[in-house]
Amino acid sequence: MTTPLEGSRLDRVEREDCPAEYIDAWDEILRSRGMDVMPNVFSLLANSPGAMSVVTPVGAHVRYNTKFDDILRELVIMTVAQELGCEYEWKHHYKVAERVGATKEQLQSIGSVKLEAEPDPIGPAVRYARLLTHNEIIDDELVSVLKKNFGPDGFVDLTIMIGYYGMLARFINTVVIPMESGYEDITFNKGV
Repeated sequence: MTTPLEGSRLDRVEREDCPAEYIDAWDEILRSRGMDVMPNVFSLLANSPGAMSVVTPVGAHVRYNTKFDDILRELVIMTVAQELGCEYEWKHHYKVAERVGATKEQLQSIGSVKLEAEPDPIGPAVRYARLLTHNEIIDDELVSVLKKNFGPDGFVDLTIMIGYYGMLARFINTVVIPMESGYEDITFNKGV
């Protein structure tokens, strides 16, 4: 039985509602992310179990199976979240960024020229995240810098990570996933 999620445009899908052919995908989400309870974002995505089964492995790859430094990864994800106004993604990844060692100064600089001016690889990566999120032109020089820093595979992984979190942010914003408690003191950077 699905569970209404107050304030959301979709109900939570619970494991017992998931068609049998997608149970392995459901369980893999929990296993790969070290969770016991399905987060709202994936439970709502499970309204289309086929989409859930193909989208979430991409997220697991870009979050857990790349060569990116944890801090860089979180700064890129948070850049996408702030640029798209996705409060849910921003707040969740703010706490992750703190856990992996991002400094308060780095977190307060997301979305600013200051962070984009950071030395390689952080500056170019967050600049790329901002530009790509807005479908702006990416010049050859930036691509060269990114490939130099991350290699061709890392450049592809970074591009896919930005796209994945952009897709997720748009889904979250559209279906309106309410914020859990414990995140009240985390806000977007204003006027950076």
